[in-house]
Amino acid sequence: MRSPDDASSQQLDDFDFAILGGIRAIFEWIDPMPADLPERVRFSLAMRGLETEVARLVTEENPLLAAARGTEQSRTVTFDSASLSIVIRIEENKNGSVRIDGWLAPPQQRELEMQTSLETLRVSSDEQGRFAFGEVPQGAARLVVRAAEHDQSGQGPMVVTPALVL
Repeated sequence: MRSPDDASSQQLDDFDFAILGGIRAIFEWIDPMPADLPERVRFSLAMRGLETEVARLVTEENPLLAAARGTEQSRTVTFDSASLSIVIRIEENKNGSVRIDGWLAPPQQRELEMQTSLETLRVSSDEQGRFAFGEVPQGAARLVVRAAEHDQSGQGPMVVTPALVL
């Protein structure tokens, strides 16, 4: 057995690795890594470096409470940024995808993208700020809201939501 004085100068041995492996196993059992974490990290890295206004999650209705009200399986999520508030309602389709109905405040026409790990879907909001994505694959997704009129570079002010698991 090593004395505490010389432990810091020695290399890790098999006994040390066995202890560390046991500690890791305990943490993986008690608090496992979310299965979708690598997908969410890739989403975050893909958005790095973009000059965007990031909306923060304000509220998310508890899906368990929504299910308790009846047979309807939907949830409502609200995002807020300095220039825009976004409310979306997520409802499961029979085919396993989800339908997303949303509203922008203040009401305005905007171009919207729903970025998923499988594809990017695009729609426009109407003058009242309403929009809908009929079929969005389940999994991590991020909403990007662009100005209806772009500047000369083809870009305009954007608002991006954090990734959500649909």
